[in-house]
Amino acid sequence: MMSVLKRVLPFILTLLVGVIVGSGLKRAGNDDAPFNTMRSCSARRPQAIMRLPPPPPPPSFEGDVFRAGDVTHKFVISHKPQPLYTAEARRNNVTGTVRLRMVLAADGTVRDITPLTTLPDGLTEQAIAAASKIEFTPASKDGRAVSQYATVEYNFNTY
Repeated sequence: MMSVLKRVLPFILTLLVGVIVGSGLKRAGNDDAPFNTMRSCSARRPQAIMRLPPPPPPPSFEGDVFRAGDVTHKFVISHKPQPLYTAEARRNNVTGTVRLRMVLAADGTVRDITPLTTLPDGLTEQAIAAASKIEFTPASKDGRAVSQYATVEYNFNTY
């Protein structure tokens, strides 16, 4: 009997002390006590309302032109018309490549076409005219359509 009391008595005393301390904290009105787990978090009244600044607006990419490495998805050209070979260039046996740098805009238009390499007898102008009619899906960055630089080549050969 004595051995049972030695084992049970410390447990009962610890339980009683815990109940007394827990009820004393509840009566003191301390809602932040770690022992008070019966109340839900939504029932607690905040001490002070902390106002955070509004989140920044999503980035606007209008007017920005991106390079290939700066976009999430690159543009996709769906139709690239071929330029016409001028009669004068055919008569003079002009062959070669015209390289053009342009901006494939977010609105689906081609703009700012700049020749990097040129050919005589109106072939550069024909390449520019063909490039202005390119159809494509614009590049995107963070889910928004953006403008991207592109370089295209047109080869002129006589057969």
